[in-house]
Amino acid sequence: MDSVRSGVSYEDCSVYVDAADSSTVMAQVRDLLGSGGEGSGLVVGPVRVVGAHNDYVTGRKTHRFDFLEWPTVLECEAPTGAQPGAVVAAVTTVLECLWSVGCKAVAACDFEDELPAGGGIARYPVPAVPADSPSRGRAWWKSPFPASKKEKREST
Repeated sequence: MDSVRSGVSYEDCSVYVDAADSSTVMAQVRDLLGSGGEGSGLVVGPVRVVGAHNDYVTGRKTHRFDFLEWPTVLECEAPTGAQPGAVVAAVTTVLECLWSVGCKAVAACDFEDELPAGGGIARYPVPAVPADSPSRGRAWWKSPFPASKKEKREST
């Protein structure tokens, strides 16, 4: 029997995918798994997976691996009481299907550390800060704003 870690919910997980059309992504996963689904969703183990447009996309220029800006999200939902190991296995299957067809995908959930590559984040490393960057020590590629006057003064 699976043990439940304190404070960890296995009921939901969002998988962000760098693909423009969620229905195409869902069709690829369906084809790879050889399973059908109801309408726009499908079931993998105890998890129901539904594809949608990522409503958090802002369109701002960020690093290409900023997964929160990827246009598709697969919402993975498990019923209350589902075995944690079965939920982890199901989300792992979805991630591995996506990776196998060349999709960039990252899971964001309470149990992402139990998934391969930390939910996928380890597959897309944050670039090193250039030595001559005034933003050294910050996520230089992520911030759309220039360094504040105070930071500029301290760095000179």
